[in-house]
Amino acid sequence: MKKASLAMMMGGLMMIASQVTPGWGLDVSEKITFEGTFTGVYQWMDGPDIDSKNRGSGAVDLGLSFTPTENNEFFILGSFASGNGLKDVSPFILAPNADDLEDDVKNINGHEQQDNILEAWYAHTFSYKDTSLKITIGIIDATVYIDDNRFANDEITQFMNDVFVNTPLTTPPSYDLGAVAEFNKGPFSAKLLGMTTKGDVGEDKEAFYQYYALQLGYTLNSKWGEGNYRIFGFITSDEFYDWEGKDKESIYGVGISIDQDMGFIRNPFSKNPIGFFLRAGWQDDEAQVDYNNLISFGFNVPFYFLGKEGNEFGIGYAYLDSPDDADISNTHAVEAYAKFELFSYEVLSSDLTVDFQYLTDNYANDNNDKEGYIVGLRWNLSF
Repeated sequence: MKKASLAMMMGGLMMIASQVTPGWGLDVSEKITFEGTFTGVYQWMDGPDIDSKNRGSGAVDLGLSFTPTENNEFFILGSFASGNGLKDVSPFILAPNADDLEDDVKNINGHEQQDNILEAWYAHTFSYKDTSLKITIGIIDATVYIDDNRFANDEITQFMNDVFVNTPLTTPPSYDLGAVAEFNKGPFSAKLLGMTTKGDVGEDKEAFYQYYALQLGYTLNSKWGEGNYRIFGFITSDEFYDWEGKDKESIYGVGISIDQDMGFIRNPFSKNPIGFFLRAGWQDDEAQVDYNNLISFGFNVPFYFLGKEGNEFGIGYAYLDSPDDADISNTHAVEAYAKFELFSYEVLSSDLTVDFQYLTDNYANDNNDKEGYIVGLRWNLSF
């Protein structure tokens, strides 16, 4: 099934992309955008409480956007991966590589016909002066809209660990049917999202639930630079924990996501400002969850390398606290990365990232504690 879906989608994308040539007309080429990224990752894991492991993975993401008019867009995103990296062998709760790998792009959310298809949606935008309302419907990714952050939100170009990509407190669902309304007026924004998706309940069990989220945001441009301040809340339907026989059949929580340029501090490594990010969250702990509290923060530091811009250093720290009746007590995570731009041309670019992670999972039973570090290399080739 995977081979069939891969061949069909690749064939369709290639057929459309082959038409996007100067000979076919400038108007058509302006309306169709075809983008792709290859990401190769290799990670080594070791520590006093874990077995030494090393694994690699490769993923290709292909996106096709068609905008027949200024206010209408059709979009499809496919992902094809080989290998699961350390995801299969890591003893830590947080995934050391948040990218969608081989098992992640198969049988997505229990939909057998959805292999390799991550997003497929239609959007229409209503605009008037400085006010806009964009409605999107189809197979969507909630993490694109909820809990976004300029400096900690992209597992391909920024941090790799789950905790610095999106909140792990009932992570907003991805790649399922839903709709989102995005309202923008000047510096203010509001996003209202609803999705139907499948929970992770083990083999031979199906439990679909509804997820609803509202995020309010404000963008502040000051002498320091750009700052984005967001607060969001989410709630699920009663089916969220119905299959476990729990008294609590739904879950809800709140969170904040902030990114701020720090123009008041001179960056000695670049003309671009240092960036700061902060996340915090809480969720109801009456349902069976790993964590109910989160705080994470860190910095993004652009720097010159060999006289060129386009490079950045990132460092982050996260603390996650667990409910009193959970097996795990808390988790600490530290990650630092340095990304180097290898080359950047008009239609092709590449970068290399060196990544380091230090993780500790502390359990109620001290004998189960896990501590270790992960060193990784990530290479991107994009067009």
